[in-house]
Amino acid sequence: MKLLLCLLATSAALHAQTLRPWTDYRVILWMGEKGQKALDHPLMAQRLKELGINTGMIGPGGDPSFYAKHGFGHYVENIINEGLCLKFRSKVTNWDKTVTDWAKMRDKASLVRDYPLEDPAWLQKMSDRMRKTAREAAPHAPLMHDLRDELSTTVSANPFDYDFSPTSLAAFREWLKTRYASLDALNAHWQTQFADWDAVAPFTTDQIKQRMASNQPGPEPKTDWAEVRAVKLELAKAKQEPTRWNFAPWADHRSYMDLALARALDHFRQASHEVDPATPVGIEGTQMPHAFGGYDLWRMSQVLDWVEPYDICNSREIFGSFMPGKPILATVFEKETQPAMRRLWHLLLEGDKGSIIWWSEDVIDYNQPDLSLTAKGKALAPVFQSLTTPLAQLFLRAERERDPLLIHYSQPSIQVAWLLESIADGSTWLRRFSSYEADHNRHAVVRNAWLKALQDLGFSPTFISHEQLAQGLPTTPRLLVLPQSWAMSQAEREAARSFAKRENRVVIADGPPGLFDEHGRLRKDFDWPVSESPERTRLTFGTNPGEKAFEEVAATLSDYPVNRLKADFDPTLLEGLRQVLAERGLRPPVAVPAEARVRVHRFKVEDQVRLLAFERNIEYRMREELAQVGGNESLEKPITFTAQLQQPGHVVNLRTGEQLGQRRDFSVELDPWQPALFAVFAEAPTPEAIAQLLAPKGKP
Repeated sequence: MKLLLCLLATSAALHAQTLRPWTDYRVILWMGEKGQKALDHPLMAQRLKELGINTGMIGPGGDPSFYAKHGFGHYVENIINEGLCLKFRSKVTNWDKTVTDWAKMRDKASLVRDYPLEDPAWLQKMSDRMRKTAREAAPHAPLMHDLRDELSTTVSANPFDYDFSPTSLAAFREWLKTRYASLDALNAHWQTQFADWDAVAPFTTDQIKQRMASNQPGPEPKTDWAEVRAVKLELAKAKQEPTRWNFAPWADHRSYMDLALARALDHFRQASHEVDPATPVGIEGTQMPHAFGGYDLWRMSQVLDWVEPYDICNSREIFGSFMPGKPILATVFEKETQPAMRRLWHLLLEGDKGSIIWWSEDVIDYNQPDLSLTAKGKALAPVFQSLTTPLAQLFLRAERERDPLLIHYSQPSIQVAWLLESIADGSTWLRRFSSYEADHNRHAVVRNAWLKALQDLGFSPTFISHEQLAQGLPTTPRLLVLPQSWAMSQAEREAARSFAKRENRVVIADGPPGLFDEHGRLRKDFDWPVSESPERTRLTFGTNPGEKAFEEVAATLSDYPVNRLKADFDPTLLEGLRQVLAERGLRPPVAVPAEARVRVHRFKVEDQVRLLAFERNIEYRMREELAQVGGNESLEKPITFTAQLQQPGHVVNLRTGEQLGQRRDFSVELDPWQPALFAVFAEAPTPEAIAQLLAPKGKP
């Protein structure tokens, strides 16, 4: 086994080395029908360059000669045209009608996906299409291959109990055999009585909700929705009602469907790399982390070479933690200069390698004989041009610095949270669309609260997945946040406990961690005091090796994302958190005032120069229709604050060229629409050294 693991690790490393280098920022135009037809126009190339485009789009088998002739790159879009996105070429393209009709009968027979993700014939057909496309495109060195846009096991991240097809259930049972030692073990954990493996079937959402209502094992044929809506998690009673809180027959199926989608994506990626190992393969238009849709972002991140996420509920931050060094891109939907400048520079500082403009029909006026830019095109052009300047490239290529602060990402907890939060919906749970969840998912709010709080204090935390935590933590991390980590494996619990015993290490649990196991079954031995509400926060921290102490914190951060956006924001709670962390030796390398709500990005160029970027830490809450939610008005004003450096240095304002001298602290004037950029030199820089830093790569 150890040899196999070594070989797999070596194979992954070699694969990463064979991918074509991606060193510059790519501004990509998604081409509609009018845009494709206009490629023959003599002014089209000029207009694309005027807009700031450096990369175009073709479909499978498309001709990239226009782009090659005029010095543009290109990528191949939507190669897997069947099965991954049910918005097209399926019986459920009208999803609203689908769920409305299903709700009348709620029959299991309709829980069969048009394209089972394990279907050998479909996998073979689409793999052949992938190989053919990649083989034809390879001589032209495309930037990337896009498997599919807005894919899902359902539609978006909308809840539905796919897939009960015979093909999928057979594969599900084989997977269960790797999770449970025997059928008896599965029956014991699920509280079921299946006579043989062929009879094993997961619970539907209706069935698991009836178990929650009745405290009976089931599955029962009908659901009493009045009883369901009356269910409430009370820890003092929960231990006496274990069946009510055993979600394993449902949660295991959700986990499997996440795996099934990831396996299909990896299958197509490997098919592409068989004929073209140099071109990265990924997907566009991903959804928020969710119990449905296949959106376990950790599992998905492990089978992609690149991704373009919809930044919903911290998706971009999470993918960034799980795909370090891999290209991440953004969808451009803005129509005005300032919002686009703010968000795309923010994402470049996060590590984005490019952006895809939606779409060609909106930025070029094809009714004009000279193909002039539209108002949107004219507004966006200076933004795209700024992203390819030497200053932008400096930050793009620099090594990003993160702090040893970890936030737990737990897909089993996301599943449990969804069941608990959807109790109030009763029979209408299937209309809890992802567009609704983006604004109302409480679990996501708590996760975001801790991310924003730590960022507002000047830290750059990172996410750690449930699988990573289960492997144990190295010595470098200093903080572990468990934001409503309802469901944890025993290995995760032990890793967190061991970590908490180390000197000057802190574990923050917002809500009872590991109340359920990784299958979604309530533990008999959970640690949270039954007399306390789950709406509490506890700190566990090491004092001396082998000892630990508990400190209860009555205040919760769940309201922080809303409160921090108010004009009369009170930073008392945040300053309290700063003090708690500082007492245990956790201080940011660059400190900023809590009331400023400023995001700090830190980079280094070799060992002699540090780069700093400051921006207003607004809430990027995208909706599914690609519209930015408002609420950031209080942060859309210029401010001046003092940044404090743990390690002093010679500070240079990269926007103005002003040398501030050797400083431990300095004043920052921050425009709310673009970041303030600084370099900190170890030695007093000469004008030549500053010019060299900003010179385009490979040029003096």
